Amino acid sequence: MKHSLCRLLGAVLCLGMSGQLALAQKADLPAQKTIVPFTENTNQQVRYRKNIDDLSPAELAAYEHAVKMMKRKSEQNVFDRTGFLWQAWVHNCGALDVFDQRTASLSEVKLTKLLANPKLDSCNVRNFLNVPNNTRMHTEHPGECEHQKNTFLHWHRAELYFYELSLQAADPEGLFGPSTRNVTLPYWNFTKKPSGVRYPKAFENTESPLFDFTRTTDPLVQNFPQTSPYLMAYQIFYLDWSGFGGGQLGTTIGGKLETQIHNKMHSGYVNGNMGNNTTAGLDPIFYVFHNFLDYSLDKWIQEHGTEQMSSSSLSTYLRGEQDDSLRKPPGFNTGSGAEKRTDSGAYTENMGPAGIYLNTIKLGYGFQSQNGDEFIRRDEIQALIDGHAQAGYVFGDNQISLFSALLNHSTSEAIANPQIKRTGKYTIPGTTITGSSFANLIFSRIDHSKDYSFQADVYLYPGDVAEAIADKNFRDRYLITSTAYWALHGHHAHDNVEFKEQITGIINSLVSQKQGQEWRVTVAISAAPGAPVEQSDFSVPTIELGIKSAK
Repeated sequence: MKHSLCRLLGAVLCLGMSGQLALAQKADLPAQKTIVPFTENTNQQVRYRKNIDDLSPAELAAYEHAVKMMKRKSEQNVFDRTGFLWQAWVHNCGALDVFDQRTASLSEVKLTKLLANPKLDSCNVRNFLNVPNNTRMHTEHPGECEHQKNTFLHWHRAELYFYELSLQAADPEGLFGPSTRNVTLPYWNFTKKPSGVRYPKAFENTESPLFDFTRTTDPLVQNFPQTSPYLMAYQIFYLDWSGFGGGQLGTTIGGKLETQIHNKMHSGYVNGNMGNNTTAGLDPIFYVFHNFLDYSLDKWIQEHGTEQMSSSSLSTYLRGEQDDSLRKPPGFNTGSGAEKRTDSGAYTENMGPAGIYLNTIKLGYGFQSQNGDEFIRRDEIQALIDGHAQAGYVFGDNQISLFSALLNHSTSEAIANPQIKRTGKYTIPGTTITGSSFANLIFSRIDHSKDYSFQADVYLYPGDVAEAIADKNFRDRYLITSTAYWALHGHHAHDNVEFKEQITGIINSLVSQKQGQEWRVTVAISAAPGAPVEQSDFSVPTIELGIKSAK
């Protein structure tokens, strides 16, 4: 078996099977090896990504085999950039100490333990490899996920592009199982009831390489998914790019797809490895989860085009060091940044500019749904909006606010017993807000020595109505928005946490009947278990008038 594996993985990796440190001391640098150089798609073949539950038994077997072989490659050499561990590091690790010879083996048992321990920092190889003091090492930069800004979706699309190529390159000749040459990355539509107890069935099979022992396994509440398909569709059809995809770093805590959907799924639903940005890529479900977000981006672009995306974000080079054997997307270049290291084999300095990742067909893939559209239709969302507008105004006189209605058919709802409540006052203006003016709802969390995740639910209600968040009727009627902040750690961390959302339409809808009245705005904070949250961490929410800048 070992000799067959050597023919597949290459002689250099097999030397590492008997001693990870022997090669680490040699001066000559071996060429980076992969199973088979992957140069497919020269004719721009388009492969279609499917719902994980729509895969045929043969397709599922090939996909599982691809993940298994990627893990096998990491066992033979943890520094193999087409292996499962490195692809996880592209998301998790901004920096990594690497043996100069880029060869170190890891037993299957040790890799399994590593993947099953979300508290272990896998970005430090000393935590799972034997590294004598005289081992020559250098620093590499596998990648760094983009969050809380307008390249969030572009970066993850680029990551998934190379991950899918790594799946296809895992065993393309089928020497150890089904050929992986035509494997595509499936997606998990987490807005629908799962085929398993909490996840797709394929991810609940404990014998599968797709299984992760660190995930939350509790059954669904009332058989509802965590994320509402109505909220997802509303975001796709009605939000502009800054609302959907985010703004410049420091001006936002992310677009609504990230803050209202993505964050809650990571920290609150899946948890375990997925609960922390420095370990998320270690769970195979990470990639099918983000693939549905990628599908959502594709749907948004079909509806709105790409003109709203700023040229500055599209010219941003996306951090990620990928193996040079993997096919580059059309238009790929690495810019004029830092030169390649001479001690690190054949790799890309980055994944290229964000602008080359807008058209999936040019990238060689598309999305396919076996049972029609995966998203709620636009006319259904419009009917929901019209029903609330016709009731007098967007919310308040209705028994349920528009935002509460969008959360229906899911367990993603406002929390009845928040840990912290901050309340401010607001006087409904005498005239509607028009022209270049807009109303912003703003609150912030001060810089904190220890970052933590939290959910913030925001209510707007008349001054003569007592705050009663514990009462579901109150929550349903006066909830205007909600956000979830996912704490970022290590290289990923950012200092400022400021929530800002335009609510001009809501304010204008109140003017005709409520002008001059004093209302209250309450933000209710619910932090992650064990978080060092304090009342003084959060500002009192305000509603402020802003002016749109001229373009």
